[in-house]
Amino acid sequence: MPDSIPWDDYRRDWPHTAEGIVWLQHAGITPLCRRVMNVGREAMEWFATRPSQAYPVLWSRAHEGCREALAAFLGTTADRLAIVKNTSQGIIFVAESVPWRPHDNIVTLAGEYPANRLPWRSAARFGASVRVVEPDAAGRFPLDRIAAATDHDTRVVAVSWVQYLNGYRLDLAGLREICERHGAYLVADVVQGVGAVPLDLRLCDAAACGGHKWICGTEGAGFLYLSERLQAELVPFNVSWHSVAEDLSVPGKEIATEDGVPALKPGAERFEEGTPNLWGNLMLAEAARMLGEIGVANIQQRHRELQDHLVAKLVPRGYRVTSSLAPDERAGILCFRHPEHDPSALVRRLREAGIVCIRRGDSVRVAGHFYNNAEDMDRVAEALP
Repeated sequence: MPDSIPWDDYRRDWPHTAEGIVWLQHAGITPLCRRVMNVGREAMEWFATRPSQAYPVLWSRAHEGCREALAAFLGTTADRLAIVKNTSQGIIFVAESVPWRPHDNIVTLAGEYPANRLPWRSAARFGASVRVVEPDAAGRFPLDRIAAATDHDTRVVAVSWVQYLNGYRLDLAGLREICERHGAYLVADVVQGVGAVPLDLRLCDAAACGGHKWICGTEGAGFLYLSERLQAELVPFNVSWHSVAEDLSVPGKEIATEDGVPALKPGAERFEEGTPNLWGNLMLAEAARMLGEIGVANIQQRHRELQDHLVAKLVPRGYRVTSSLAPDERAGILCFRHPEHDPSALVRRLREAGIVCIRRGDSVRVAGHFYNNAEDMDRVAEALP
């Protein structure tokens, strides 16, 4: 990892660190850093004082500008991305837009967060059945278990790339091979990975992500990636004035009654049905630029170093790590437990010491980010019994 990355400078940009708070809940939500927050604040100030001048520029930045910033960060093209409110909305758009056929099935995983569970249950009303793959005793999902549930009637394999319960990271390349073998689409909830681990979007047919966790944006702004082959098959149900190729906002156009639905926009932008979260999109774009300048591979290495530092403190004291530490299975989440202490009590004890984390399952889940440091990990260890 380059020695030139000014980790302490980035840390100072997060106001809560000056208050003595150790935030280890990035798998839930990120507090805003000044750099990202100021972009939204300055845009609001400009619009408040110079609305006629500001709004057209801000609108363009929040649409094309945000999509282009995300495309550069994610290593894809802007036409493959739609800006959405959150992970849930992105998955809903896919689940509701697949033209389901009789006997289709959806393969998904046990313990999925509701954002990647309920949309597929809802899609079952179109005739598709849902098959749920159980984890092994360590909370992992070996590929052979997923392959055993997949057949030629499988239309979608829907997984979370990184499991929110324990941080287990699935092998997307292996999943892609299974999907290609059976002609299925791979749809991934990637919100627990993007910004913490490098992602090759070409492995996915769809990837949905909110910007308020590891990307360091804010709630209400995220993205949906669509492969060319899946987008060609989807039939959007959320069509509105911003979905179509013709600009229906031009004065005079909006009062004309169209005959049927006009041609949709050619790219994933067709899923952006109306007015956006303008401020959130601007902040999402800036957050993506910030992570891009650091490099997600460097962030991944930073996470591993901090996690290893904490593990070395906890294991000799009887704590058991319940996350995988295998290099190709770990991400930004680290979970642990102690046989003699209730995890909820441990979380309360940490909060009393100014350390914010959460209980997931039978474990304490800590999810720091690149601006955290070894001293933060030391505070965790010192606060635990």
